Amino acid sequence: MGKIMRAAITLCAALFTFSALQPQELPNYDSLIRKMGLVDISTLDKDILVELRYATTNNFMQQNIYGELRKAYFVPHFARKIAQAQQILRQRKPGYRLLIYDAARPQSAQHRMRQAVEGTPYTAYVAEASRGGRHNFGVAVDLTIADKDGRALDMGAPFDHFGREAWIGDGRNTTLQHFKAYIAQMQKQGIISAEAAANRTLLVEIMDAVGLRPYAKEWWHYQERVSMSRTREIYKLLDF
Repeated sequence: MGKIMRAAITLCAALFTFSALQPQELPNYDSLIRKMGLVDISTLDKDILVELRYATTNNFMQQNIYGELRKAYFVPHFARKIAQAQQILRQRKPGYRLLIYDAARPQSAQHRMRQAVEGTPYTAYVAEASRGGRHNFGVAVDLTIADKDGRALDMGAPFDHFGREAWIGDGRNTTLQHFKAYIAQMQKQGIISAEAAANRTLLVEIMDAVGLRPYAKEWWHYQERVSMSRTREIYKLLDF
C-alpha cells in the first residue's frame, strides 16, 4: 500500500471518529468576535463574497464547526488590506470579486479542527489550539477569485486540498518572483493547467500588492509578512 493511500485511510478514520463526537452547543461567535474589535469585511466592500466553509459541512471534516457564523471578520488594518485587494482586482478584472472561504477563527473551533487531524500526516496544516495560528488572531484569510457570475476560478486544486497540487512555493523563499516562478514550474510539469496557473498568478500578484503573502502549501491562504512569534505578541487571541 502506497504512502498516499495509507495517509488517506488514516485521515478517513480520524474524520469518522471526529464526526461521531457530540459537540457542545456552539457559542455566538459573531457577538464574541465583534467584542474583540474585529471588522466585518462586508462593511468595507460589499462586492466581496463570503462563503465560510467551516460554517457548512463542505470541508475536509464534513462538520460545521462555526455554528451560525456567516461573516468574515479580521482585525481592522488586515480587513482594509483585503478591501484594497478587491479594488485592485476590480481594476484588473472588472466584475470579478474576491471570495472568502475562511477568516477569523475562534480558539474552540481551532481545537475541533486539530482534533480532526490529530495522529494523521496532516497535523502540519492545522495549528495547535493552545497557542493559536494566524486565523485565531484575525490576521489570515483563505480566499479565491470569483468571475462575473460568482463562480470560483480554477486554481488547479480545491480549497483544503492536502497535496502537492495545492502548493504555491517551496517554503524557503517568500518573494513574489519566487511564487510566480513556482507556479510556472508547476504548469510546466503538468501539475496544474495553464488556466489555473494564470489564476493563481493573478491572485498572488493582487495580494502581494497589499502586503500579504501566501502559505507555501496552500494557494488560498494569505497572511502578513510578520513572524508567528511576533503575531502572538501584538495581537489578541480569540480565546473563546
